[in-house]
Amino acid sequence: MGHFNRYQFEDFVTDTRQVTADVDLFALLKRAMAQYGYDRISLWVIDDPDLPQRVHGRGVLHNFPDDLRGYYQDNGCAAYDPVMMAVRRQSGVLDWEDYEKRSNYLPAQTRLYNVAREGGLRNGLTAPIWGRTGLVACIGLASTEGKDGAHANPDLIGALSAQFYLSYKRLNAQGETPRAQAIGITQKQTEILSWVAAGKTDSEIATIMGISRNTVDTHMRQIFARLDAPNRVTAVVKAIGEGLIRP
Repeated sequence: MGHFNRYQFEDFVTDTRQVTADVDLFALLKRAMAQYGYDRISLWVIDDPDLPQRVHGRGVLHNFPDDLRGYYQDNGCAAYDPVMMAVRRQSGVLDWEDYEKRSNYLPAQTRLYNVAREGGLRNGLTAPIWGRTGLVACIGLASTEGKDGAHANPDLIGALSAQFYLSYKRLNAQGETPRAQAIGITQKQTEILSWVAAGKTDSEIATIMGISRNTVDTHMRQIFARLDAPNRVTAVVKAIGEGLIRP
């Protein structure tokens, strides 16, 4: 795709905040990832207390080949998938082939990823999504092209995945957590706190969330009052202590 047609991250943020259906949200993610060579995507919700139980432990939005998904389920691969085991121990995007070269896979694990490559899942990546309770979900990416079929900055892939998941939760979340409700912190304020914890300024948060800087400032003042915090650092520390956000 040419430079002038590139789907910018800022546009992806704006578009994902406006969609009202999962299918449209997934289409935006496919568009964003396709420009880096990734045409196979799977969102796997592991255990997110903010989402309905029916979506836990399964791929909810995906276009991985059905026969590979069947192989994965029929052979109980979730119990020994080395990539899924590895992403629970790291915060960044994991390259499947890179990790395999650095590891000593069991025969069943080697067979799993050989089957995946033969079935059209090449250049695989997995982006972990962390929440206040730990690893809540992950997004698997792959390309049907060969060795040089995909190319992307892992940090950008992680950012796209995180924004996609925020929007997925906006469409599907069960509502604010009991603890957040008790304190009086809204879901939007929890999201703002998460970005504050990531070191973002009010202006950067406004851009990411598609709201004005004044709105961010208003929410921050309410956060300070409800957490009895004099500044951003204290607010983040207290939010982590209350389990509202993950460090």
